[in-house]
Amino acid sequence: MPDMLEDRLMQAAEVGDEAAVRQLLAAGARADQLNLIGWLSLHRACVIGHEGLARLLLDAAPATAAVADSQGQTALHYAAKGSRLSAAPAIALAVDFSGWTPLHRAAERGDIEVMKLLLPAARDPAAMLDAQHRAPIHMAANRSNAAAVQLLLTAAPEVAFALDGSGRSPLHLVLQYGLCSTTEQVVETARCLVWAAPEVQPALGILLQHGQHSSTLFADLVAHPPLSQEQWRSIPAPCTDLARALPAVLQRSTAEAGWLVGHLAEEQRARLRAAALSMARAQLGGPSLPAELSGRILALCLP
Repeated sequence: MPDMLEDRLMQAAEVGDEAAVRQLLAAGARADQLNLIGWLSLHRACVIGHEGLARLLLDAAPATAAVADSQGQTALHYAAKGSRLSAAPAIALAVDFSGWTPLHRAAERGDIEVMKLLLPAARDPAAMLDAQHRAPIHMAANRSNAAAVQLLLTAAPEVAFALDGSGRSPLHLVLQYGLCSTTEQVVETARCLVWAAPEVQPALGILLQHGQHSSTLFADLVAHPPLSQEQWRSIPAPCTDLARALPAVLQRSTAEAGWLVGHLAEEQRARLRAAALSMARAQLGGPSLPAELSGRILALCLP
């Protein structure tokens, strides 16, 4: 009997019979049941572009919004293929029992293709929060997926340092749970978030808490927003990788460039002194080099 109900539900969805679908769901038909070829009734509804039917099926089984058929196609794929996108917002914003939207699911899987379909399908899906106050970017960060994190940052830069229900930002999650990923994955993902920091804090505080990967990330942070002398003092020394940020910092502030140099290893500082002396001699009687160019030349002398 249950199988017959699901078969009838699929048939009703195929022809857009909303009344029949409503009756079958009330009789116990399951909207999350796949047929023999891996299709859901929701997939059929999206093929014909029936918005009311899609909403009805999503209300009955919200998690089906992110379910793919045997060919890897979701409901949104079918709606997009037929240029029948009236149901797209309902699909993109469908919430399951955990408060997850399809974008949460896709971000956790790192499914960039599906994420690209979901992001423009509704208003601000990247800012939707689940029951634990997590946005999709928290899922991507937890997996150290740089491509997914960057895609979500482009769509909703304001979530870069949003805190979940446990008070953790995406950067916390990358650095805290990155032990399950390679160092390259962790650093690349964390770098996306550090670059998105509008100000030094809270990124600096988070990096100071998680020292394993921070030595290379400090350079990415200090290259952008200005730091106070107190903030520079909080960065552990020596921090040899800070040399990468010298051109950007020197262009911004000679005082900050001096504080940066103070965090380098003694060998690096000796190289810089020798290079700076040579540059000064070369410029005697001639025009001075721009700060950015001087910084780039000096940085070249560092290992």
